[in-house]
Amino acid sequence: GFPLTGVTLSLAIFLVGSAEATLESNPQDCISIADFDEDTDYFPAKFVPHNTTDLFEISYHKTYKVITNKFQDKSYLLYMCGTPPPADEIASGKHHLVLPVPHKGGIAITQTPQIAPPEMLGKRREITAYIGNPKYVSSPCLDYMADVEKSLQIIYFPEDPSNSTLIDAATAEYMQENPDAIIFAGPTGDRAERDRHMAFAASQERTAVATFDWIGVYSALFNLEGFANKIVAETEERYDCSARNAAALTADLPEEKKKTVLWAQWFDLSYLGVDHGWSVASCPTWDSAYNCEFAHHCGADIISRPEGLGTSYTWGSDTLYWYLTDEEFLEVGKDADLWIYPSKTYLDVYAKKKELMDQFKAVQDEEVYDTQGKGEHAWHEQRLAEYDVVALDMCALVGNENPNPPIHQRRWFRNVYAEAVGFLSECNAPSEIDEPYVPAEAECSPLVANLLGDPAETSASIVPSGSMPIFVSFVVGGFFATTWF
Repeated sequence: GFPLTGVTLSLAIFLVGSAEATLESNPQDCISIADFDEDTDYFPAKFVPHNTTDLFEISYHKTYKVITNKFQDKSYLLYMCGTPPPADEIASGKHHLVLPVPHKGGIAITQTPQIAPPEMLGKRREITAYIGNPKYVSSPCLDYMADVEKSLQIIYFPEDPSNSTLIDAATAEYMQENPDAIIFAGPTGDRAERDRHMAFAASQERTAVATFDWIGVYSALFNLEGFANKIVAETEERYDCSARNAAALTADLPEEKKKTVLWAQWFDLSYLGVDHGWSVASCPTWDSAYNCEFAHHCGADIISRPEGLGTSYTWGSDTLYWYLTDEEFLEVGKDADLWIYPSKTYLDVYAKKKELMDQFKAVQDEEVYDTQGKGEHAWHEQRLAEYDVVALDMCALVGNENPNPPIHQRRWFRNVYAEAVGFLSECNAPSEIDEPYVPAEAECSPLVANLLGDPAETSASIVPSGSMPIFVSFVVGGFFATTWF
């Protein structure tokens, strides 16, 4: 098994009793020549993607593993440090990067969504450079590493931020000083083609569960698949817990009584000389996108842009991005019970479009929420490490959370009329830097208890999937109560 806290896994322990040596966990140090055994599986802990994860896979081959990024058609061969690299695989030339693991040469990140997974694995120290504008970094510990310790190099030129010549030269200098480092590329652009770059496409997955699943790719770099499996299982259990609660609360709820959610924001495309710019969720199925998934998860209805309505752009990718005019948007979203505006620009847009937006029921009722519950930019960083908490937030917004104490405190969705922009707690440096990131408010109390369990226990982790609960719910003096049998 794996420890409940920390990521320091035991070194490989060889068990006697078979012709083939067996390891308890993936080694955290190189294998010595004296201990090498070609018949040993050096990766006993393997990561298997969730069934909704579309864009990566990992195959295991005793002394090496291959990560395939299907979105960008790139593969990466990771071989156990100290073992002979697989000559035929390397000679084939089909792998963009060949790397010994566990990786200890440092990483440079190029996008903030790449921050949370290494933090969750306790590998902040491996992040040695950030290529981009540091104002978008929300992690308090990375800010500390950059500003106080100076252990995190920032490659950014504020006087000329788009100068690729300056950026490339500084990046090349970083690689010369850190020859074993690798650079994380995003899902678009040409970085994925460059030497010593590894591309991540988590943001292109359909669902929040699948996006989170890319922690498995990060874990494979550090031989921490066992720890990633534990994180994924515990997060998914909390996520399933809130879904079970919402299902219990909405089982007999008429469709017309369900909350209707508008998920939309304005993009200023006036520089194109057009009059459209409203981006609205597109949810032909519940798993079309993460916002569709969250609404379905919590028993709410989400307004979906009618197929073909609006004007589309590709912005240089294979994806169509649709935008509505004010008139189209009003017709689609005016009757929604609440509006989630996934940006920091709501009040600015309202100042320009007050007459239009005042016609929306959600605006009239002051039921508009943006995503600044933990600051301006954390939604695109830490939020990706805690989709289970976002689900709890959504269920709370639509009234389908466990109404019994402890009551979940919203973390991500902020009422733009009544609540201030939030912030993340300071980094407890230096000790916290070496600890795994653990999301706050990551606790779900099951409304439906397991038939065979102890009703007094409330931790989501004690409710096995597939349990068959029997329960009766009733209201006493306005308080929702549940009795288990």
